[in-house]
Parts: sequence; structure tokens; C-alpha cells
Amino acid sequence: MLKAAFPDVRFVSVKNDEGIEAELADADVLMTWRMRPELLERANRLRWIHSPAAGVGRMLSPELLATDILVTNSRGVHAVPIAEHVFGVMLCFVRRLWDCFRFQVKGEWGREAIWRTHGATRELSGQTIGIVGFGQIGQEIARIAAAFHMRIVAVRRHPSRNSFPGVEIWPTERLDDLLKCADFVVLAAPLTEETRSLIGEQALRNMKQTAYLINVGRGKLVVESALVRALKAGWIAGAALDVFEREPLPEESELWGLSNVIITFHIAGTTPRYWDRVTEIFARNLRLFLAGEGLKNLVDKESGY
Repeated sequence: MLKAAFPDVRFVSVKNDEGIEAELADADVLMTWRMRPELLERANRLRWIHSPAAGVGRMLSPELLATDILVTNSRGVHAVPIAEHVFGVMLCFVRRLWDCFRFQVKGEWGREAIWRTHGATRELSGQTIGIVGFGQIGQEIARIAAAFHMRIVAVRRHPSRNSFPGVEIWPTERLDDLLKCADFVVLAAPLTEETRSLIGEQALRNMKQTAYLINVGRGKLVVESALVRALKAGWIAGAALDVFEREPLPEESELWGLSNVIITFHIAGTTPRYWDRVTEIFARNLRLFLAGEGLKNLVDKESGY
């Protein structure tokens, strides 16, 4: 696809760091998951690195930060599957599907038990969803939430950057207000020094007892020991977790045994259309690069995203 779209560009595919090292001296552009700092010494012509991933924290070495090399990422490539995943687990909670699965496995007709033990089912319509991090993933979540007639509140570092119809966008300083009003708190923020351990004991205590926490951002946004206490003590109703402080989630983690937790295995962003979307993002930027114009999805190397 790329060769056909850009016949005057020479594309070279390599399989490992040795291949990168062999070709790097002649490369103007590099698409890679990672960049070993010592290879930068050979990058005499390199002007732009594109990551097929959204997160680039591991790539941003001090050596790369010290260069003028542009870095772009593939943020937005996961937006649709992650947003759909979020609503999948939300529906599992409000319609008690998770409880039904458990009764199905045991071969039990669990209607009365669900009514008696877990209370009535709920609706998403009219509920408040709080989105922490309002990039492309957060915005896709908001689009679907609007279709469910939910109230949508989001916090982001720059609330005035873009308006989004039907969404109350607050500065990050109002995170506590979001936690107190939301029926679902969805974490879709990147991991930075500012967001590390963002959701600890106090944040969890600020949430409604009937609220659910959904983490599709980064595991270290949440202090897991505090989350376990919150789930066991009933500070919150439940959690759906796709990312964790340590991955794979250790066998000894208490999260495995909690009935009010849905665990998935860092799969929220998986989709058969992944590479099609990555290629579209890269091709759009390559046209801009060749025309000498500004690139999209440009990473602020200092902030890490």
C-alpha cells in the first residue's frame, strides 16, 4: 500500500535492531516500536520517528530528547475498540451479565438470587460517565455515551483546547468533583509523572459507593492495593480492569478472586484493523513530511505524549 502510494520513496523493512543499525545511516524516517539510544549515533539523516503504538514513553531516552528528531505516535488507532470495550464492561455491570455468566457456569437459574443479592439491574441512560483523559480514546467514549443518553463529564489538562458538543470538560484540578458525581469513572489518560498513582485511597473514597471504575489507560494510574481495599470494603461497587501495575497480573493478586471485578488481559485495544489504521496515520503524515508541512500526532518529547 505504501509503496504504491509513494512510488518515489524507498521503503526498507527490517526485522530487528541489527537491521535498523544497518540501514539507519541512510534513513530520513523510521517507523519502530523502540529506539535504542546508542543507535542514534548512526542516525545522521534521521528527521522523524513514527511509533505504531500510542504510548512512546519507553522510546523517549535522554539521548533522543536531546535531538531535533520529530516523534509521532499512532494515538487514535485504539480509539474505536477501546471505546467499545468500555461499553461492553459497563453493560455487563448494569445488566448484571457478569453475574449471569457465573450462574450459567454452575447451571443455576439465578434470577431470584440476583434480585435478592445484587439488587435490580440498572440502565446507562441518565447515568453520569466521568472520563479522565480526553484524547481521541476519551472522545470516542463520549460519542458512544451520547448515544446512550448519558451525562458526560471529562477532565483534561487543557479544557479549552477543543469544544465537544454535549460534554462538560473540566480542568484536571476538578478531578475530585468528577469522582464524586460519576456513576462510571473511565481512566483513559497516559502515564506521566503527573498521572502516576492518580487513583489512590482518597480518590476511591471520593467515588460513589454505587460507582464503577474502568481502567483502559495504564495500570500505574491506579494504586492497586488501595483499589483492592475499596472493592472489598464496598467503597465502590466494582471495577473493570484491562491494565495493571504489573503485567501479567501476578497469580497472588487478590483481584483475581473478587466477584465485583472484571479482568481482561490488556486486550481492549486489539482489533483486526490495527495495521490498516496505523498505515493510514503514517501515510497521512508522510504526505505532510514530504510537503514540508507540520506533522499530526506530534509527541511533546518533554511531557511524554
